[in-house]
Amino acid sequence: MSAALQLNIEPEAVEQAPTLDRKEIVTELMNVRREIALIESAELKSLKERRTELENHLKATLEVGEKVSYAGIGMVSMSEETQPSVQDWDALYEYIKENDAFYFLQRKVNGAPYRELLSTGESLAGVAPVKVRKLSVRKS
Repeated sequence: MSAALQLNIEPEAVEQAPTLDRKEIVTELMNVRREIALIESAELKSLKERRTELENHLKATLEVGEKVSYAGIGMVSMSEETQPSVQDWDALYEYIKENDAFYFLQRKVNGAPYRELLSTGESLAGVAPVKVRKLSVRKS
């Protein structure tokens, strides 16, 4: 299967650049990434900092359950929910096993130890390896 099909892109939609070699494409990609980083650092950083300041001000001044709405502008509301913070993983795992309470855990297998297990020739019951293509781009 082609990379375009795996990415759900129509093959004809992938721009063909027969006059550019891979070195030129990588060079242009790195230049575009550098330009994006410059724009993000100059523009987005200050905007994100200001957004955080405004959000923190509202968090400090709104009461839980309070809603503020302005027609044509928007609405904000303050809520609060309890989230878990595990203090003793051994005790938690023991509780989960004893009470068959695996619903407390998210269903995701950690990839790094899984790949390490596969490299030893072993397999993990109920798990099948799936290849995922990733493009790694680093500046040199």
